[in-house]
Amino acid sequence: MAGNAHSNVAARRSVEQAALAYMVTGFAVFLLMGLLGLLMRLQHAGLIDLGPRWFYRIMTLHGAGMVAGVLLASLGGVSQVITARIRLSPRLLWSAYVVYFLGSGLVVLATLVGGFAAGWTTTYPLPVRGDWPVSATWAFLLGYTLVAVAFLLWCLAVLVGARRAFGGLTSALAWPVLFRHPVGTGQPIPTGPELAATVVAIDGVIAVLAGVVYLVPIFAQLLGLVSGFDVLFAKNMLFLFGHTLVNLNIYLAVALVYATLGAYTGRAFKMSFPVALAFNLVIVLVLLPYFHHLYQDFAQPLPLHLVGQFGSYAVGVPAFFVTIVGSLGLLYGSRVRWSAPVIFILAGLWGWTVGGMAAVIDGTIAINNVMHNTLWVPAHFHSYYLFGAAGYTWAYLFHRLSGVEGWASSALARRLAWLYAIGAGGFVLAFFLSGLQSVPRRYAVHLPEWQGLAQAAVPFVLLLVIAFGGLLLMALRSVPAAWRLPVAEPTGDD
Repeated sequence: MAGNAHSNVAARRSVEQAALAYMVTGFAVFLLMGLLGLLMRLQHAGLIDLGPRWFYRIMTLHGAGMVAGVLLASLGGVSQVITARIRLSPRLLWSAYVVYFLGSGLVVLATLVGGFAAGWTTTYPLPVRGDWPVSATWAFLLGYTLVAVAFLLWCLAVLVGARRAFGGLTSALAWPVLFRHPVGTGQPIPTGPELAATVVAIDGVIAVLAGVVYLVPIFAQLLGLVSGFDVLFAKNMLFLFGHTLVNLNIYLAVALVYATLGAYTGRAFKMSFPVALAFNLVIVLVLLPYFHHLYQDFAQPLPLHLVGQFGSYAVGVPAFFVTIVGSLGLLYGSRVRWSAPVIFILAGLWGWTVGGMAAVIDGTIAINNVMHNTLWVPAHFHSYYLFGAAGYTWAYLFHRLSGVEGWASSALARRLAWLYAIGAGGFVLAFFLSGLQSVPRRYAVHLPEWQGLAQAAVPFVLLLVIAFGGLLLMALRSVPAAWRLPVAEPTGDD
């Protein structure tokens, strides 16, 4: 028995160290990709001249790297939060980390060395029609494949662990709470983060399978086995994979809000019927909004456009009532301990709300026909990704490294957090105003008439650089101590 206990503690420690490696690596990747974003805004402002080829290489790497970095960090954070009761295999987590790292490395080589520049969405047939070497296309798509494989490994590990921890997948999805079934004595009920992780793992498997359906024909074409395939079907699979993956990242980050905010308010998210209902609805609803990226495809059947509009409206409802209203409920009337993580979460709630409303506007067919190819789209995307997915994840990372009373509650850390909120707000506002002026997206060169708002955005991006640079220096000093921390005791609460 003593040997088993020692082995379990060693496994938990290894999982927590892997989780920390995920988060710190993801944060570093996020900062590097942010600097590439600064270059793009300087280009649009007319302050530097990258040339179209380098602009599109950087645009491709910036988009792919941002998603990869934040997703990796979110996976690490959630692994840390749920490992107390959902036992994850440390060997599998470390294997996924290595595979993820190899995949990301191939993407970097494909863009910076090989010249791959089809955009991070890699919409077919661009990957096979570009003027870059075929080897670059191979490297980029193999890199995506490895990242997807690593994510799939994580999803499977969570599903296996959740099924074991709660005695079945339906219990892991809180169905006894949802359907008001009597819960046996000693039968565990999942917490909010555990339920969110299970939901993300289910949809993650579906998203990865869609990615496989998209990538296999392209590999077949590169090998000369087929001459081509249906472009519209390919685009559907691509966005079912990519759009869903990005949305799932947000729900992972939501799990980190549940795990963080209670420590600063003295209150905890409780599993309840609304929470169980919301996350079970998300399993289906998160798969539907991607159709709004195909409104411009006239060959797409009209009913699928209508599904996209319904999905774009409906997916935000559970998130709004459970996460945003729930978080504000925790904060209202509490003696909150103000610190950098709390400020990041508050900014994230604002950004997620604004970005979500902007997404609903863009998801309306009549408006989408006018706005979709403008900077309105990166505006709403950056709002709920920079503020929401990334902001929530960094809130948990800082909480993990600092604790409630540590450096993250210092006056300097709080000022840097507010600097981040101001910088991110000004940055996305310039995007929104550009979208309202119909400034097109994905253009390497902007006309002089379009450059004013990009120039206005640059100082706000520099504020982001200062804020994250300062927080990075403060956080790095805590990493060695966090690596050596003893294993946390399991808890049934959030």
